[in-house]
Amino acid sequence: MKKAAAEQKNRDSRDTGRKKFSPADVDAMKMILAEGCTVRQVAERFDASRSTVSRYLNPKPKKGCTLRMTYMYGRRPCTVIDVDFLHQKVYIQNRTDDLLHRAFGVVEDPSWEDFQEFLKSRCFPPTRGNVKEELRALGLTDYDPLQIVEKTHGRTAEDRLWLKFRYYPAEKYLYGGKTL
Repeated sequence: MKKAAAEQKNRDSRDTGRKKFSPADVDAMKMILAEGCTVRQVAERFDASRSTVSRYLNPKPKKGCTLRMTYMYGRRPCTVIDVDFLHQKVYIQNRTDDLLHRAFGVVEDPSWEDFQEFLKSRCFPPTRGNVKEELRALGLTDYDPLQIVEKTHGRTAEDRLWLKFRYYPAEKYLYGGKTL
């Protein structure tokens, strides 16, 4: 059995398996992306698939986060926003140095109130004259900035910035010693 295993190991010389990158490689990938290259070009440069490169560049959100919003400028991600609704926490990763294209500008650790204000800034104001008709057109009954932004992708007439949404399943939480 050992002899057969050794032969198989020697026969498989293609170096198959998942690629592993060091933190220095990931930093280099981020620098290349910041220069304007696409994920495909980065993957070709590192001799890996796009999905492998994306997995290293976009790690899973922190525990408890059920929503990931990516603040985009055209096709370029500017800020990744992970939201934990249960604990009302917001975590961000800025992907650009341009302060005008960052979701929270110079703020590196936004509060829940900052997040609420950001959502309000990406939708029409509640004082708009035809707000009921706008809500009806979106299929909504109440003015809720998060729901409005989900429906409109946060697009406004003033800029080319928009939001991409991805939901994650809620993890089981301990509440009073019991799992929810």
